[in-house]
Amino acid sequence: MARTRTFNTDEAVRAARDLFWERGYEATSLADLEEATGLGRSSLYQAFGSKRGLYDAAVEHYLRHVIAPLITPLEAPGATHQDVVGYFRTLAGLLSRQLNLGVGRGCLILQTTSELAVRDAAAREVGRTYRARLLAAFLHALTPPRGAGTDAARATRERRGQLLVGAVTAILVTTRIDLKAALALCQATLAEVDAWA
Repeated sequence: MARTRTFNTDEAVRAARDLFWERGYEATSLADLEEATGLGRSSLYQAFGSKRGLYDAAVEHYLRHVIAPLITPLEAPGATHQDVVGYFRTLAGLLSRQLNLGVGRGCLILQTTSELAVRDAAAREVGRTYRARLLAAFLHALTPPRGAGTDAARATRERRGQLLVGAVTAILVTTRIDLKAALALCQATLAEVDAWA
């Protein structure tokens, strides 16, 4: 008879997620993960199969609990330009709180994807999927009003969506380098998006 798992999987994944988020994939050792989760190596292997299995679970947790709450309003039926403004307001608020704490976290997906992508097709695909979802969400919320579906309007919307994805990427990467500069870039993007109305 198999033994019942005696730990909270969600808590273990969250702890691993935060460690990968802080240090990256390569710099996070199994010993670090044991300490962060409070689990022995055999328990980690039994539950997740490998360090990579735990990382994959951490990425899923990040997408569900960190990314989805930011992006979902942009994807909702009836999303508008104001939801795009709201996205950058929320991001600016998160960065302000991090600045007050003196800790810039950046983005787990961007950090680890750039670290692993050269040799890891699965990691590249996670990065591509995240970027594609973000772009689709911005394009959805930036859809021109009915009757404004000209080629020029569609081209403008596409350019703006691409610019916003680039801005988010730059903001989140800059967060790890200079949190104050990241916040300034986010606020500048927010002002620009607001002016599009």
